[in-house]
Amino acid sequence: MKHLIALFLLSLCISNAFSQENDAEFKRGVAILASPKKDKVLLRWAPNHHILWKQASTNGYTLERFVLYRDGKQLPQPEYKLLQEGCKANNEQWWENAMQDSLAADYDWLCVAAQALYGKEFEMIDEKQNPMMQMVYKTREQENRFSFAMFAADQSARVSAAMGLNYTDTDIRENEMYLYRVYPTHLTVEVDTGYVYTGAADYQPLQKPLGLHAKADGKRALIVWNQFLLSTTYNAYMVERSDDGGNSFHSLSESPMVLSYGDDGDIPMDMMKPDSLPELLKEYQYRIYGRTAFGEAGPYSDVVSAMGKPQYQIGYEDLDQQINDNGEVEIRWKLDSVGDQYVKNMQVLRAGSSTGNFKDISGELNGKARSFVDMEPLSTNYYKIKATGVNDDSFYSVPLLVQLQDSIPPVAPVNLQGRIDSTGLVHLSWDAGKEKDINGYRVFRSNFMIDEFSQITKVHTRDTFFVDSIDLYNLTPKIYYKVAAVDQRFNQSELSEALLLQKPDTIPPVPPIFSNYEITDEGINLSWVHSFSVDTKYEKLIRKSKESVVCATIARFSSTDSISSYLDKSPKKGIAYQYCILAEDAGKNQSPAEKWLQAEIADDGFRPELKAVQAEAKINEGHVLLTWKAADKDVVQVNIYRAAEGKELIFYRFIQNKSEFKDVDVELNTHYQYRLQAVYKDGGKSPFTELLQIHY
Repeated sequence: MKHLIALFLLSLCISNAFSQENDAEFKRGVAILASPKKDKVLLRWAPNHHILWKQASTNGYTLERFVLYRDGKQLPQPEYKLLQEGCKANNEQWWENAMQDSLAADYDWLCVAAQALYGKEFEMIDEKQNPMMQMVYKTREQENRFSFAMFAADQSARVSAAMGLNYTDTDIRENEMYLYRVYPTHLTVEVDTGYVYTGAADYQPLQKPLGLHAKADGKRALIVWNQFLLSTTYNAYMVERSDDGGNSFHSLSESPMVLSYGDDGDIPMDMMKPDSLPELLKEYQYRIYGRTAFGEAGPYSDVVSAMGKPQYQIGYEDLDQQINDNGEVEIRWKLDSVGDQYVKNMQVLRAGSSTGNFKDISGELNGKARSFVDMEPLSTNYYKIKATGVNDDSFYSVPLLVQLQDSIPPVAPVNLQGRIDSTGLVHLSWDAGKEKDINGYRVFRSNFMIDEFSQITKVHTRDTFFVDSIDLYNLTPKIYYKVAAVDQRFNQSELSEALLLQKPDTIPPVPPIFSNYEITDEGINLSWVHSFSVDTKYEKLIRKSKESVVCATIARFSSTDSISSYLDKSPKKGIAYQYCILAEDAGKNQSPAEKWLQAEIADDGFRPELKAVQAEAKINEGHVLLTWKAADKDVVQVNIYRAAEGKELIFYRFIQNKSEFKDVDVELNTHYQYRLQAVYKDGGKSPFTELLQIHY
């Protein structure tokens, strides 16, 4: 959902932000809408600038009402009422609680609004990592928050209420007319105040959507309705379909169809919703209803119907013929564009010319028939195949010419050779046919040996070589070619033996994808999903600091190892690192470094504590000996805290460049306590050691 919203509003948010900053006459303010009912008035307002929105979200809005008319007469002095003051956005805890219910109908809009209000970051990063667009997004973050928040409020009455942007006035009378005024509370700058004049007398029931119609093309349907006429009433629509003749309807999507705008800012006349039909020759019913900015659902539209019909297609490539030794002509055809269950019958028609009077020579054949033998052909024959569907729709193939004179085809070409260069050009050659009536050659191509070979020569070539152009950047590493000879009667030979050519490997593998990361006491633990490319040989993990452009390879794995996680123990605290996982194939093609994962171990100030800390009373030598081992080479000093018997533990000494201390300031029969703490070069400190107690 969030991804769809970002795509829809991306250009709108940026263009609005730029236009506001550059419009010298632009003035900040609040706009308000009203939807009067018989016993209440629904009010909805919104600021027009992100700074105003941010301030009002904290300080709230003041809503006032003035009674101007009663019983059709203007009051000498308007009656004033303060409806609310300081109505602001709910606190962060409220949003967190509301988002616990992921099954709520407006869950997505709650998430969008919460992120806009309280999210630490609100970046719309382009999937292609366009640097220019990233810069625009960074500089326009507040405008983006504002635009998304207003959009979410338009889609959910609960969201707009939680943002302090709506109010329901239930204290109204049918014989009164009101002027409502709304403005931000406690603002120090001048802004335009929002006004709206309405009352119960203005109540009009919501209208049903207009101009709904649907049309089907095969298994695809398109539902179209007029969005322009009711654009001031509805800001979104829901489309529903019935699969049981109108007895029940279900929504085609969880999200509404949002009111769209053209490049010029105007609202187009029509809104469209595509649909995929489960079955052909079945009637489906559609209806829609609109949704207002107040969270109201309007009445349903009229119900319209659509039925997908089978699409028949028999092209020239779907036709074939063979002349038997006894002069009979066998016509073969394919009908792959529609299922057999939708074909009622087939017929073969014949004429003496392509524009002649075609007559039925086969009678009605079974719908599954794909061949017919003409036992009494003409010298020159044009055949057409007629397919009739179960709905009585008919389709005719293109004419197929069959001539009986010189009906012996040439021998298939031999010695087919070829090569593919680095630019994707395929150079083919073969031996010339020995028949004197050779008119040319046709070249056929396929990505797979078991698939049908498609003709790539629009007209037959008279040369014994051919240059083809193919795409090297796809997932098929091989390509196959065959050649057929054609005589002057257009009799085509069998296809030659297939020529297999291996494409140069210039396609980098699909990069692996990070699936998770975890900050642990040992470092940063990274997990990923392997590359889907079957020719991947290695996976390489690279890293750089956020502020650096220099990348370092920290690990490299063979694809046979099936390693999908790595613990990076070397990161330093407080530094943001960016990681990328790359794939490399046997041809040294490496996937691009596009998807980066950023992780950072927060610097809590704590460093590794001292090790092997001991205290020993050296009575004969007159001192207490403290010894330890530094956990890291960056330790610059050790602080010693001491307490004599019955006294508090206080700082006593600091030691540098040593791993022991002799405390000579001691007295016999006295109990001493010590704690040690390491101080590091960057100012960080280790935790205190365990309390060392010794009786001297």
